[in-house]
Amino acid sequence: MGQAEPLAPGVLAAHGEGPVWDAAYGRLFWVDVTGAQLHSCDASGGTVETRDFNEPVCAVAPFASGRLLFAFAKRIAWVDRASGKVTSTVCEVEPQMPGNRCNDGKLDPAGRFWIGTMSKDGSVPGAGALYRLDGERLVPVLDGLTIANGMGWTAEARTMFFIDSPTREVWAFDFDPADSSITNRRVVVKVPEELGLPDGMCVAPDDTIWIAHWGAGCVCRWDPRTGQRLEKIETGCPHTSSCCLGPEGSIFITTSRLGMSESALRAAPLSGALFLARLGQ
Repeated sequence: MGQAEPLAPGVLAAHGEGPVWDAAYGRLFWVDVTGAQLHSCDASGGTVETRDFNEPVCAVAPFASGRLLFAFAKRIAWVDRASGKVTSTVCEVEPQMPGNRCNDGKLDPAGRFWIGTMSKDGSVPGAGALYRLDGERLVPVLDGLTIANGMGWTAEARTMFFIDSPTREVWAFDFDPADSSITNRRVVVKVPEELGLPDGMCVAPDDTIWIAHWGAGCVCRWDPRTGQRLEKIETGCPHTSSCCLGPEGSIFITTSRLGMSESALRAAPLSGALFLARLGQ
C-alpha cells in the first residue's frame, strides 16, 4: 500500500475531477466542477494557474493547436489556452434534459472526444448516457446510465474501458479506432462495497487500470484480465475522484469536498486537494 502526497498547495477544489497530463506542454489540467474553475500546474505542482468560468466545468481535453476542448455542464466548447476565453460552442448537450449535466470526458486514441452525462446530483437512475463527438455532432453510444464516469483505452487501442459508478463494475468493449465504435460489452472488474464507488480511471502502459474509489479514500490498480486488485494508494480523502498517469512513473489524483459534513472535513482537511504518488516505489 502506498501513500499519495498533496501537490499544488493552496488549491482546494470544491469538486476536483478530470485530471489530464498534457505532455506537449508539460502541464497537468484538472477541473473543479462545482467551483467552475480550471486549474493547471507543472509536474512538480508549481506555477499553478486557475481560470474562472460562469458555468460548471466538467471535463477538459488539451489539443496541440493551443486550444482546449471543454465539457461545460450543458455544452461542448473551445477555449483558448493562453487567454482562457471561450471562443466557440461546438454543440449543446442534452438540451431536452435540463436536469442533467456532463460528467467525465476524454479523448480516445483516434482523437475523438467522449463525454458522459448524469442527473445533476446523480440521484436519478438511468438518466445519463455516453456520447462520442463526431465533428460537431454528439452521437449517443450508451443510454440508461446513472453516473457515466471513468473511461480509458488499452495501449493497442483495441479495448475501451468504461464505468457507470453505481454498478460497481468496469466494463470492457472491443474498440475500433477507424470509427471509434464499441461492441461486445463485458464486465472485467467488480468492485466490493468496502471500496466505495469506482469513479474516474486511467489505463497503465501494461493495460492494467487505475481507479479512483469514491467513498474509500484511495486509488487502486486492477488487472482487467483477472479482475484482481494489484495495488492500493491512500489519499486520506474519502471522496477520491479521478486519476491520470504523469511523467516519470507518477500518478496524479484528484479529490473532492462535495457533500462532506463539517466533521468529515475536519477529519480530512485536504479533501479537494490534488495529490501525486510515485509508482513502483
